[in-house]
Amino acid sequence: MADMKASVTHNDDRDSISLEKEAGVAVAAYRPGLSADDAEWLDSIPLQEQRRIFHKVDRRLVPMLALLYLIAHLDRANIGNAKIEGLEASLGMTGTDYNIVVAIFFIPYILCEVPSNLVLAKFSRPSWYMGTLVLCWGIVMTLTGVVKSFGGLIATRFLLGVFEAGFFPGAIFLVAQWYPPNKSQGRMAMFYLSSALSGAFSGLLAAGIAQMDGLGGYEGWRWIFIIEGIASVVVGGATFFLLPDRPSTAQWLQPDEAKFLELSHLATRGLKRRNDDGETARKLSRWSVLKMVVGDYHLWLQSLVFMSNAVPNYGLKFTM
Repeated sequence: MADMKASVTHNDDRDSISLEKEAGVAVAAYRPGLSADDAEWLDSIPLQEQRRIFHKVDRRLVPMLALLYLIAHLDRANIGNAKIEGLEASLGMTGTDYNIVVAIFFIPYILCEVPSNLVLAKFSRPSWYMGTLVLCWGIVMTLTGVVKSFGGLIATRFLLGVFEAGFFPGAIFLVAQWYPPNKSQGRMAMFYLSSALSGAFSGLLAAGIAQMDGLGGYEGWRWIFIIEGIASVVVGGATFFLLPDRPSTAQWLQPDEAKFLELSHLATRGLKRRNDDGETARKLSRWSVLKMVVGDYHLWLQSLVFMSNAVPNYGLKFTM
């Protein structure tokens, strides 16, 4: 009888261990970037606590990104206001010169967007990279106020496109470090809407600055670039200190909060995928990811929608 009881107990223990392993494999399959223990811990966080943590991030990250995007749109579109205040006459621009100046910004802007994020991924502190971009385009914007010729204006607009190109994809990269996909879209919409805000008051701001016409021997249109450029430099300097990098380095997060955000990132966005044994991990190559992106027709349709919005929007900003 004792032997029978021992046998039953042994079998029960073995079945229990087997069930635990099966549960672990199931959890690991559900959270492919995590170990079974990490996945179980992540799933144990109550929904209300998850929302509290994400709202805590919202207060730190989203307002700063919105401010930077607002500054970016002010700086790229203020040339329309400068034109009203006498830019063309001052620099001797005729014919299609203004159209060329407007268009030259977008050439480096388009070409540098993707490479910029490859550089950003190498930085241990993304805030340093983003801050450097804002600082550089602020300096370029300030110097636009002292150009003496059409060629100088072309050069500054080209450089402005180079430095601004990295901001928007960099902002998307940062959002992806902090939020899972199902919580990213609302946050991106929040800072994206700041571009509409820039169009709402940029003309009023420029009209006020233009009242400085003659001060220091500079025309009013020059002061538009100088004042808004200096503001960008100040904000760029603040970016080094105010823009959060990643959960693991955020001192304003509790250890469990940082752990939750990091595991959420690995579970939903990490490129690591575990094999059947749950032990060995591999990384998807950049080329395989690129192939998935290029082959997704949804993105091509979204590009068409975005272009249909951007073309008339910029047309109004630069010519109205």
